[in-house]
Amino acid sequence: MTHADLLEATGLEEEVLGNLLTELATLEPELQQDEHLHWRLGAPESTWTAAERLTLHRGLSALATRGAEPTAALHALAHRLTAPLPTHVQVALPPLPQPAQQTLAPEQVLPLVTQAWLGGHALQFEYLRPGRAQSRRRVTLQPHLICGHPVTLELLVVGRELNGRRPQRTFRLARMLGAQLHPGRPAAAPVPVPTCPAASAVTLRFTGQARLRVIEGRVPHLSEPIINPDGSVDATLQAPHDGRAALPWILSWGGGAEVLSPAPLRAQWQAELRAALTAAQRPPTQFGAGAA
Repeated sequence: MTHADLLEATGLEEEVLGNLLTELATLEPELQQDEHLHWRLGAPESTWTAAERLTLHRGLSALATRGAEPTAALHALAHRLTAPLPTHVQVALPPLPQPAQQTLAPEQVLPLVTQAWLGGHALQFEYLRPGRAQSRRRVTLQPHLICGHPVTLELLVVGRELNGRRPQRTFRLARMLGAQLHPGRPAAAPVPVPTCPAASAVTLRFTGQARLRVIEGRVPHLSEPIINPDGSVDATLQAPHDGRAALPWILSWGGGAEVLSPAPLRAQWQAELRAALTAAQRPPTQFGAGAA
């Protein structure tokens, strides 16, 4: 755009626009006017070495295998990485693998889950098992309820797994791959009353930098904070069951978070901290260089 185009598009005063362009030029040295007085922001040429390009290409292959990124975007990036390489290298490089199932974003999965729930249909998908190096299993589910996790606010679908033994299972939408409606008829039998993971109130006290994050609202699943006279902040967390599932998250705050209630959770939190202190005070065991 020219200077006049920018004035018309932004509706700014000429002096204000001039100041903004001056400030932008100090931040982006590539911002300059061409011979036609158009403002252009150039992208600097990459200084990657050939070895770095090959390393990044191998990383793109790993992402493509996981199926966690849009395939078209990965192929475009791979082309940009390999274009400057010699032709015989480009020919020898293997193409990016095609994942068996493409991961859908939660906002893409939710309409399918909702459609299955409203219509009484079963839902088929592959589920990423947590902590098992991207291991997957095939699931056919009769959805009974869609709700949010009380701690992480992740979307969950609760239902009866048709090829499983439990009367009710809970799955995270973010771990569902290749979701699609089951081609069979809707279920005619009445379904049991579903329940989301039960939650109990956990009262926490935050100090130091942690209190600032809570006051600024960076932890959305906490209740409205109460500021104490000494500057500390109390807030309530709705955690599943007796709250023990939230303990790793509470410990991640270090000394910035204290468990006030319930008493059993506070006792377990204290025990974990004492064990960590004992391990920190004990010299680490040294193993030989050949230890596996």
